[in-house]
Amino acid sequence: MTCIAEIHERSPLRVLDRSIHGGLGRGDLGVVCSHAGAGKTAFLVGVALDVLLGGCRALHVALDHPVDRVRNYYDEILAEMSRVERLEKPADARLLVERNRRIHIYQRGAFSVEALARSLTFLRSHTDVRPDLIVVDGYDWSHGSETEVAALKDLARSEDAVLWMSATLDQGAAAAPQGGFPEPLGRYDAMINVLLRLKGADGTVHLSVLEGHGDSAPGSPGLDLDPTTLLLVKR
Repeated sequence: MTCIAEIHERSPLRVLDRSIHGGLGRGDLGVVCSHAGAGKTAFLVGVALDVLLGGCRALHVALDHPVDRVRNYYDEILAEMSRVERLEKPADARLLVERNRRIHIYQRGAFSVEALARSLTFLRSHTDVRPDLIVVDGYDWSHGSETEVAALKDLARSEDAVLWMSATLDQGAAAAPQGGFPEPLGRYDAMINVLLRLKGADGTVHLSVLEGHGDSAPGSPGLDLDPTTLLLVKR
């Protein structure tokens, strides 16, 4: 049987951290991109679970999923992780996640950096919660702005939190030039510290690094994702 601390230490995300020169720092922006349906939300939930099981706090901001669906992602992936890793006390892991996770839902037209900042102020003032990780899932990069993304990074920095976001790639867009960012992310390249891409191949979903702390296309971290659970596994 495995304890929670052992799962966190053995997580393949530790391999990912080494491949991008130590992982993301507080105030840094990481983006996971893919075409629609490749599992970006599940990947971000996996990142959040890694943080939560490490004893830290996470805020999951969803712009295109209802709250029950987001909770289901967490429940299903944690249950599968507990089964595969033969977790000694799965109820303790679930309690740890529930205690340290917050989920905020915004309709696309209602989301703004100002609204998120007000939510974070409320959490801090009324619950004494300051997240170590902020996940923003479903942001519309095609209709967003560099000013808004920069403001999100500034907010994460002021909260002393790591920021992870998802991005859906344009269908039918021309391939990005060598070392370039796929669309619609090209105009945000100066703001993204780490860019990961999910791509299905040979019955798995492969994770590749397109940008890692200033290194263009540093190569694969040697990780594939289970196509059913989107859990990170070592190849």
